[in-house]
Amino acid sequence: MKLAKIFVITAALVLLEHSTAFADAVLSVVSPSGIVAGQTFTIGIFVTGPTVSHGSTTITSNVTDLDAFQFDLAFNCTVPTATPTSCQHGASVLDALSVTEGPFLPNGGANTTFFEPGTINNATGEISLIGDVGASGVTGSGDLVDVTFKALTTGTTNIAILGNSDLQFFDSNFNPIVVDNSVTTSPNLQTFPTNQSLSTSLVITPEPPSGQLLLLGGMFALATLTRVNRRGRVRGVR
Repeated sequence: MKLAKIFVITAALVLLEHSTAFADAVLSVVSPSGIVAGQTFTIGIFVTGPTVSHGSTTITSNVTDLDAFQFDLAFNCTVPTATPTSCQHGASVLDALSVTEGPFLPNGGANTTFFEPGTINNATGEISLIGDVGASGVTGSGDLVDVTFKALTTGTTNIAILGNSDLQFFDSNFNPIVVDNSVTTSPNLQTFPTNQSLSTSLVITPEPPSGQLLLLGGMFALATLTRVNRRGRVRGVR
């Protein structure tokens, strides 16, 4: 279900005075490094406010009164420079396994939320309509959504939030929050999002040979045994 439908239902139940507001959100896709083929790993979609520059001072602010959001996430693709709001399909190096709610909008359990994990389509490399709606807005910075993948094989891919019509952020008065992709010096300076700032690039490397894994395991066991023996000798002296 699209969040727009949820907003209509909610608006019919709760009468809120509509007010004009200017707000910005900056999104980032954060992934671990050193991923090898066969590994399961989790990436996070994080939100902050815009980076504000005043002279020589640069400050990263918080997002203000974030109450609802939705977006599509693409993978197994490459973000082209010419059309950075899309992601061109590439080799299938990842499978998406699950989508879970991050801790930001629930606000430590203080905010009741309705989370929609979206629909995973590994054939097309897209998770459509991931979204969340809170009973109230939250101000701050943090983790919105976590997505778990499995690296199927070696290769390179982007994981990208698509800058399409499904990318929608709202405050508690149902005013749109603009997703910003640049440094801003004014609350009225807002830019259309591009995947150049809403994506991460992953390089999947080969899994170490089994012999190398056994060697690493033996070295770890030897190091552990050495530490235990040293502790025993120290206790014996005492």
